[in-house]
Amino acid sequence: MLNTIRKGGKMIPTSSEKNYADLLIQYQPKLIKTEAEYQRALSIVEGMMSGELTEAETMLFDLLVFLIETYEAQHYPMGKSTLVATMESLMHEFDVQPATLVEIFGSLELVREIVNGEREISKSQAESLAKLFNDLSPGLSLTAKDFGK
Repeated sequence: MLNTIRKGGKMIPTSSEKNYADLLIQYQPKLIKTEAEYQRALSIVEGMMSGELTEAETMLFDLLVFLIETYEAQHYPMGKSTLVATMESLMHEFDVQPATLVEIFGSLELVREIVNGEREISKSQAESLAKLFNDLSPGLSLTAKDFGK
């Protein structure tokens, strides 16, 4: 809601919305060090997600998300994806049966060994897997690196 005030003969726009400094004073964001601070920050961010934000609120939102992500990276690290986890996830997501992968790996036995983490895959096999799953879902952009190669 914009209002104007007269200052020195000029009409200057003012706003009843809080500016960024006001929001910083109100919320006092800081490096998150405890679970309670983490939960508080999450609560604030979740509340902000339910409406349209002003530019100042968007800046505060971005700062809080950064602080949350930093805390999560330190306290809830995600392990590096493994070939087995990637394969299981993609096969489940796209309902790919082991028999479908025989064309890439040569035999059902090799497919089982790879899916069970008992055997490595080659770069060309990784490239073939990426192509297979990208063809199943054009929105994907998998590469051989997603399969460890």
